[in-house]
Order: sequence, then C-alpha cells, then structure tokens
Amino acid sequence: MGGRIVAQSPYSQQITNRDGLPSMTIYDIHEDKKGYIWLATNAGICYYDGVHFNTLEVPLSKGKAFTNLRENSKGRIYFNNFNGQLFYATYAKTYEVTLPAEMDGINALVVDQQDRLWIGTRNSRVYLKKNNTSSWKYVTFKPPIPIFCRNFAQDSKGNIWILFDKYFYQITPQLTVSQKIKTPANITWVTIVGKMAIFNTANTKLFYSYDLEKKHWSKIFEDDDIKKLNALTNGTSIDRKKNIWVCSNRGTRAYSADFKPLANSLTYFENKYVGRVIQDREQNYWFATIGHGLFKMPNKEAVNFNELNSTLEFEQVNCLAQDNSGNLFIGTNGNQLFYFDTQQQQITQKHALKTGDVECMFYDKIDRNLYVENGDLHLFDVTKKRIAGVLYTGYTPKAMSLYKDDYLLVATGGGAYMAAIREQKRLPQKYRDAFLKKRDGILLRKKRSRSICAESQASRFWVGYADDLYYYENAKAYPFKTADKQSIIALHITQDAEGVIWIATSQKGVFAVKNKQIIKHLDKSNGLISNYCQRVYKEGNDLYIATNKGLQVYDLKNERSKIFDQEDGLPSNEIKDLVVQKDKIYLATANGLSVIGKKFNSTNYIPPLIYLTGLSLKDRPQQLQKKYQLGYNENNLVIRFTGIAMRSSGRFRYKYRMVGLDSQWTYSNSTSNFARYSSLPSGRYQFQVKAVNEDGIESKETATVDLDIDYPVWEKWWFVSLMILLGLSLVSAIFFYRIREIQRKNNLEKALGKASLESLKLQMNPHFIFNAMSAIQRYMLKNDARNASHYLTRFSKLMRAVLENSRAEYISLEQEIEMLEGYLTLQNLKHRGSFEYNISVDEHLDPEEIAIPPMFAQPFIENAVEHGIGHMPTEGKITLSFVLEGEVILLKIHDNGVGIDQGKSPREDAQVSHRSLATQITKERIALYQKSLKKNIYFEVKHLEQGTQVTFRIPYKLV
Repeated sequence: MGGRIVAQSPYSQQITNRDGLPSMTIYDIHEDKKGYIWLATNAGICYYDGVHFNTLEVPLSKGKAFTNLRENSKGRIYFNNFNGQLFYATYAKTYEVTLPAEMDGINALVVDQQDRLWIGTRNSRVYLKKNNTSSWKYVTFKPPIPIFCRNFAQDSKGNIWILFDKYFYQITPQLTVSQKIKTPANITWVTIVGKMAIFNTANTKLFYSYDLEKKHWSKIFEDDDIKKLNALTNGTSIDRKKNIWVCSNRGTRAYSADFKPLANSLTYFENKYVGRVIQDREQNYWFATIGHGLFKMPNKEAVNFNELNSTLEFEQVNCLAQDNSGNLFIGTNGNQLFYFDTQQQQITQKHALKTGDVECMFYDKIDRNLYVENGDLHLFDVTKKRIAGVLYTGYTPKAMSLYKDDYLLVATGGGAYMAAIREQKRLPQKYRDAFLKKRDGILLRKKRSRSICAESQASRFWVGYADDLYYYENAKAYPFKTADKQSIIALHITQDAEGVIWIATSQKGVFAVKNKQIIKHLDKSNGLISNYCQRVYKEGNDLYIATNKGLQVYDLKNERSKIFDQEDGLPSNEIKDLVVQKDKIYLATANGLSVIGKKFNSTNYIPPLIYLTGLSLKDRPQQLQKKYQLGYNENNLVIRFTGIAMRSSGRFRYKYRMVGLDSQWTYSNSTSNFARYSSLPSGRYQFQVKAVNEDGIESKETATVDLDIDYPVWEKWWFVSLMILLGLSLVSAIFFYRIREIQRKNNLEKALGKASLESLKLQMNPHFIFNAMSAIQRYMLKNDARNASHYLTRFSKLMRAVLENSRAEYISLEQEIEMLEGYLTLQNLKHRGSFEYNISVDEHLDPEEIAIPPMFAQPFIENAVEHGIGHMPTEGKITLSFVLEGEVILLKIHDNGVGIDQGKSPREDAQVSHRSLATQITKERIALYQKSLKKNIYFEVKHLEQGTQVTFRIPYKLV
C-alpha cells in the first residue's frame, strides 16, 4: 500500500477561452447589481450572463489589460488599464474618463457611498471626483505627506480608508481626516469586514487585523496549513457570508469572520494563482485566476477526489465496498484498489492489481475478506493487504451477495453461480442435484447476469439476467414479471431492514417487492428523474437512487425528492455506486469519488433574473424602451432577452408569450434568447418573458415591453366607417338607379308598345285594309278565284307578320323583306298594277343571318305609293335597296313620282296630317329604339328633281 494523500477539493467548473473568455489571466472580478459577472482580463473587459460572454471594445485604451472593477449607483462599471487610463462601461459601450494632466498612473480605485470616485496614484496623490461633475479634487494631508497609495477600503458608515506605505488613514464622508494609524512593515493590502480591517504583507505569510473601534492590532491566520502553502499572498476577498478568502499563487483558503479555518479546512485550487474570489447571489463561488481562467464552484461543501487532487490514477470510479469500520474500498479503472478513511476523509492506501478494471467488489463482514473482480474473482486479504487467491475464473463478475452466510452468489457475464466459501461447508444438496455442477461451484443459469441478492429472512435469492428477473426458492428458478407480464431488467437488487426487496432497472425505474409481490413501482411518471437506475438503497423513509441524471433521494412518506447533480457540485451525473453513512453520502462517478453531506439541500430556491436586452425591426436594432409605437408595416421584429441563472450552468429555460396574440407560454432553452415575430398584425400587445431555473423556480419579475402597431389607413375605424358609408351610398345609388332603370324600361316598353301600336295603325289603317279587300273582292266578282285566293293569302300573311313583328325588337332581314314585298304587292293590286317595284339586297348581306329593327320603311313606302306615284297612271316605280355600310345597313326607298310637295292637291290636304303623323311616329320610334338598344338609327328624306328618296341607317346584329 502507498503513502498518505491529503489533497481533495469540491467540484468546480473551469471556464476558459474556449467558452468565450477573452483571456485565461483575470485581474479582477465583480458581480453587478443586475447579476452579471464582470471580468477584467489580460485581453479585454467583458461581462458574463452564465451562458454568453460579451466582450466590449475599448478603442481609446493604450492597452488591452484591465483591472480594478468598481460600480456606482447608476450601474456604471469603472476600470483602468495599466497605462493609467480610466474608463467606465455600460452593457453596450465604453467611455474614457478625463483625468488631471498631472496624475501619474492609477494604483487604487474605489467608488464611495455618495458615488464619488477616488483614485490613488503612483506619485502618492489621492484624487476625488464628485458624481455628475468633470472636475477632480486633490485630497491634501498634513505633513509628513504619506507616500505610495496602495489600496482603498470602505466601512459600513461610508468612511474611506486609505492604505499608504506605513500609514492607514480614515477619511469621513465630509472629507476630513479623522484617523492616521501607523501600520506594521510591508503591508500591501487591506480589506474591511464589519469593524475589523484585515491586512496582509508583501512576500510573507503574515496577516494582521485591526479593530477599528478598539484600535487594537492582532496577528491572524496562524494555522499551520496556510504556512505550509509556501505561497505569495496577494490579498483577501470577502464572500456574502462574511467569510474571508486568502488568495495566493498556490490557491486560496477560507476563514470565518473570527479568523478560524472553515470546517472542511481545504485549500482550494492548490498550485493555481487565485487572484480574487466572489460569491454570487445564488451562492456560487467564482475564482479568478492568473493563467487558468475562471472557476465556478456551486457547492463548496461537496468534496470530490479525482486524479488531479488525490492518488486516484483514473477518474472513473466503478464500485464501492464498506468494511466493518465504515471505511471504504474504491474500485476504479486501471487495475487500482484504494482504501478511504472516512474519519480522516482521505485516501490512505493504494494497491495495484494484476490487470483490468475493478468493476465490482463484495466485503464479507463475517470473515472480513474482500472479494474483488479484476478479470477473475479474487479474494483480497484485508489484514495482509494482498491477493489471497482466485475463487473463480472465466466470465467477468458483475455483482455478488452472501447466501445463508456460507455461500457466495456471483452474477457474471456468462451466468449466475453459487460457490461455497466457508471451510467444511458443501453446497446445498438440492442445488447440487438441480443445477449444473462446475469446478468453481454451481451454474444456476447460463445467461448473462448483472445483479444478484439473497434475502436475509428467507431461503430465497434473486438474479437479474439480461433477459429477465428470476428468483430461486427450494432449488427451483421462477421468472418474475410485472403485472402486465413484462420483463424486468435489473441492474441492482438490495434488501432493506424491513425485508423489502428493492430493484433498480435499466428502463422501468425502481420496484419494491415483498413476499414475491410488487408493492410499489416508481418511474418518471410518478416522481423519478430517470427510468435508468444503477443503484438503490433504502434507509428509513428515504430511498437513495443512483441514476444517469444524478443522485435522487426520494422521501417515500411525503413523496418528495431531493436531487444532487452537476448543477449542485457533482462532477458527473452518471453515478455507478453509492454508500450511505450516518452523515455523508459517497458516490462513485465517472469523474471521481464525491462526498456530500447527508442533509444536503440542492434545490435552488433563488429566482433567476430576467432582462430585455434588445429589439430589432426588420433586423435593424432599436433603442430599448418600455413602449413602442409602430407603423402597420413595422411588424417584423425580434425581441432579445437575457436570464441570469448562474447555478444552472446554461440549463435554465425561458417562457414567453405575446399577450394579445396568444395566451399560452412558449418555452425555449437558454441559448435561444430571442423571440421572432415576422408578421405581427396591427393591434396592441404586451410581450412577456420569464426565466425558469433548473429546479423550476421562475423569476419574480416578468420582463415586458408594450407594442402598439398602428392600423393601415384602410383598417382604421374612420376609414372603415367612411367605406361603409360610401358602400351604403353606392348600394343605395345602385338600388335607386336600378329602380329608375326599371321604371325607365317600363316606360320605354310602354312607349315602344304605344309607338308599335301607332305604327301598326299606320300599316293597318282602315283605308288600306278596305282597298285591299275591295281589290280582292273585285277578283272574286270576276270569278277569278285563283288571283283572289292568291292575294287573300298574301294579305293574311302580311297581317300576321305585322302583328307578330310589331312586338319584336329585331327581326331577320329576310322577314322584313317578305313583309315589305307583301305590302307592295297588295298596294300594286290596289292600284291595278300602275307601278313597278324592286327590292335589292347587297351581295355581302345574308338576309337569314342579319336582324334589324322592324317596320321602319313601310310608312314611307305608303307615302311613296299614295303621294308619289299614285298620280301617275303608268310607269310608276319604287325601288328598295339594302346595302351593308360599316356597322349599319343602309336602306334606301326611292320613287319616281312627283315628290311630296308637288304631289299635294286640294283633295289631299286632308291627308297631310296622316303623312306628318307617320313621320312623327317614326321619329318617336327611332328615339325609343335608341334608348332601348343603345344604338343610333338615322333617317333622312331627300327631294329629288323627280321623286323622293328616304334613307335609313339601321344598326343590325347577327342572328
């Protein structure tokens, strides 16, 4: 066995330049009022939200290394470089502060309770700048003038204490020197805690305290451990609990406010240069180092042993075994066996085995022997500290248990075995008869097994195979399944003090079995953090469960849990084994042995912080404000936010919603710290966001921003009202227009009907009918039945055509010609054949395909017959022609009579009114047709030297 090893430390997370840290050398660290961690490094100034580093540009600086982080009441962070320039920073930008020309460098910096800025310079002067002013005041001292200002400190009353070489001055808030105290030699740093000022000296290990009220000096930190550090101390830091941290180039040690080492008396980060220590609002400790970056320690009470701080040569610890004294055997990768003294909390012995990893151990409390898996199963003599023999060779053992105090049950990769380990003891006869006998014992079943446990109060034992769980009783094997006949894959089986068997499984959580009946089942559905459980142990009402997500302690009575994982200081969430003792829990993890207090409280009840950090419109950043009045087309926006939950290590969540758009919360992880709305409708909204830490605790405040997106003109109430009014007006106008149109159409139809009737009267006047009938009668009197019948047929067709066509707007040209031809035939009959007539049609016209308004020509043909050629006994002639001319048909009626004016005689004056009436009715019909058909009809009467010509321009349509 090897020598004593003393070093150990709590688990900490190292944050480096790979995580975004500008430099591994950090000169100062500060937590601001909003919870951000500010870092002054060798390569820039930055602040950290627990997930992202934000490094600020300092363009006016003559160097990139900064120190002395100080914050005023407005949240400005002051800092200086090593070239004597002073700056302050906001979250977005840095600004240079103008200094007096005579100022020679900056040694010390402080902001007092009145926001006044104090600077101690290399030339021993002290300058003061009041808030909201640009002028500096030089602080004067009575002779002898102090030299070399080293440091500032501030007490609870607002007094500023200035450490010079050999003297310590007190300056009141009224800027008067109230005390001047001579200091011991080589004092380089001062910190005030309560009423005590703590001093350390340069290049020595001497520390002093000075009672500010009693005015008394004392030496402090006189314990041996700090002297053994052989370190150069560089100052002290005070945490939130008023503990004092002594920082040095060989790590840091913590002391209580009365200068006593803390209970665990550890040296943290030995062999690392620790410059500053702070404790944040969530109780995490942060260690700023020179050359090794930043360390975060979530729980300084949880101690971890690993290959860096102990004799463990491999970090992965696979198994633990407890001896009768309560000390532990530790099995690791790399054929190493260690002995841990639980009283001293130290690894005190080490033994190298032959080969391979140690995956399982079993301590026999009766013979006080240790059974160790190291490829084979070895018997380790604890007294002689050596391997005493090989019990089993073959497949690797995975678990062991003692059956009836005399037999060793072994679960291996090749099956489950029973072996006799006591002298003069043979294996039970029933088992020798029932199962396969091997050289090393009895093979119970040739199947890979992982867990095994013998009941203490019954002749029954349990074996967890790769395919199922079995129990053995009276030399018979019985598979054990769930109530719905599902297999149980057991990774660990143990028995509690009440005789209940507890089974940790790979997929189904934990089962409790009593008298071969499942009495309880725990999984993720009713309280477990994972269904993959590697170890289980019950003590009282508490169930200790080792999972792949950390340690869970489940209170069976209250059904509540405590979780201890990486956020709480566990080096790895994968726990391979555990031992529970009176006041401590020992955990075998993939990254070392962890020791935590049994009464740990891992729940982080401190609410995270939440801030809105930006808003962009169409990817253009806007100045952050409480409320935005936006145009209707400014609705493509991104809202950014930041949660501060340092203990969560980036594993917290956001929940946000846009009230007015949705009522449900949307959840996102800590890296998705923005919400995008690509097309937000017009309206009033409030964006709300909260942070939720790793234990489900929400931020107290809800970060909000109000948005008022204007409606476009066409969606505004007055515009909509106007459009509705205009629409109603339009509908009303259309309605009344339609009413007028209907009335107009009715009137037009009446007028057309009247005009048609008048036209019909003109065409069917009694005189014409009488004359036509007289002519037909004449044929009948002459017994010319043939002509009488012929003309009677022509007369009846004409009458029928006139009656039918008078009701139509359009008739075919063929029908019009037939009607006119019939009329002319009857007129010629009446006048005993005294005139000739001819009807011609343009070759470009198809009478069957062309339709025109009917019966415009007939009254003028009658005029031509009666008043034109009626006075001529012979050689009268009437011609009608239909010619296509553009969009109209040109109808010409020509006669060779005496003309209208010459054709009048004293006898015919009575007929003038008839001709005028025909012309007037024709004009009225034309006007009515033009209104109805929306097309123009023209006609003119032209007096020739011989005869008259009437011309019509009539619109047509295709049939």
